[in-house]
Amino acid sequence: MAKAKENIEMISDFNTAGYESFRQLSDISLKAWNQVMEAQMNTLNTLMNTSMEQLKLVSEAKDYQEVVRGQMDLSRKLGEDLMSKTREAVELSQKTGEEVRGWYESNLATANEKISKVAEKAA
Repeated sequence: MAKAKENIEMISDFNTAGYESFRQLSDISLKAWNQVMEAQMNTLNTLMNTSMEQLKLVSEAKDYQEVVRGQMDLSRKLGEDLMSKTREAVELSQKTGEEVRGWYESNLATANEKISKVAEKAA
């Protein structure tokens, strides 16, 4: 009877740990998803603002050279903004990868520890 109770407790512990582990991974994924969505909205905002600046430039320019100079300035600024956003995306990807790796290593260590305890009791 005691052996059955130990088995039930072990299964319960594994289920609890599994649920907690899944919740942690879900939290990491949700946080990354929210950050990606925010970054996409910021990028869309940048593109829309650049489009508005282009319309304003074309409507207010006095001559063709002013339009060309303005377009070059806007293109340079947009390129710099997009490069900055690309760097941020790479950093987010690396950070999320580190979090997932940490989660995996932690859960692997916990699982190994529990399996070792079960093996010791069985021996």
